[in-house]
Amino acid sequence: MRSYAVVVVAVRRGLMAEVGSWSDVEIPEPFVRFFRAEYPAVVSLVYGLSGSRSAAEDVAQEAFLQAHRDWARVESMDSPEGWVRRVAINLATSRWRRLRAEASALARLSPPVSLVPPDDRLSAFWEEVRRLPTRQAQAVTLHYLEDMPVDEIAAVLKIADGTVKALLSQGRKRLRRQLIAKGLVDDEV
Repeated sequence: MRSYAVVVVAVRRGLMAEVGSWSDVEIPEPFVRFFRAEYPAVVSLVYGLSGSRSAAEDVAQEAFLQAHRDWARVESMDSPEGWVRRVAINLATSRWRRLRAEASALARLSPPVSLVPPDDRLSAFWEEVRRLPTRQAQAVTLHYLEDMPVDEIAAVLKIADGTVKALLSQGRKRLRRQLIAKGLVDDEV
């Protein structure tokens, strides 16, 4: 049975740090029988909860690893089957909470993304912004896309407020010339 071999390897790998080498690992026959009988059901249980076969196998393997580590106590329980299922449910719950917390943290740390439908004129404008000298493009982008005031741009770019004002002024003039030359704005603007 392929999944049996996978879990035995996981058990051995987990125990190697504790016992020192592969040859020192003993897997009691009652545990092997327990594993063969219960592993498919535990994988099915976690799969039913998660909808992910790989997550179900990972969680089931970890639950059986814990059962193996504490086999003397688990074996003497009224319901080792119930114990390993409870461990699997707890592990799955912890995994999903961690993933949800990670996703939430990423959402909090990521700047809000405003997805504006493509507009040819807007695309052409930002293409011209990217053609500006680097510092001008940075200042213009921070000011118009991020809606940052001059003092915040200065802090981000680590330059003086006056330098930001100069970059914005130069950038606007250059953009105006480029946009007029491309026929994207009137000369009178």
